[in-house]
Amino acid sequence: MRPRPARAVRTLGCLAAAAVLAAGAVPAHAATGVLALNGAEHRDPRGCLPLESVPAAVDNRTDETVFVLSGADCTGEVTAVLLPGEADPAVRGAGVYAP
Repeated sequence: MRPRPARAVRTLGCLAAAAVLAAGAVPAHAATGVLALNGAEHRDPRGCLPLESVPAAVDNRTDETVFVLSGADCTGEVTAVLLPGEADPAVRGAGVYAP
């Protein structure tokens, strides 16, 4: 059975997130746009944003891929990857990382 393209993209996104977080690399610019976490809007987010409740609604209206991680300080496992324009009303995780 061939993997679905969306799943392959998410898997690659998870691997990229792990590489960036492990290396400690921080891009020179913040994501442009709005990242909404449970309705609270964060303009041009950068770095780690804790989630106040689980499951959480995450709406990525930025130009960057964001990563949901199991730790509130954006450590642990990547639990979700949201590409630009994607939203998930029931993300499980404790922190969202926006490059």
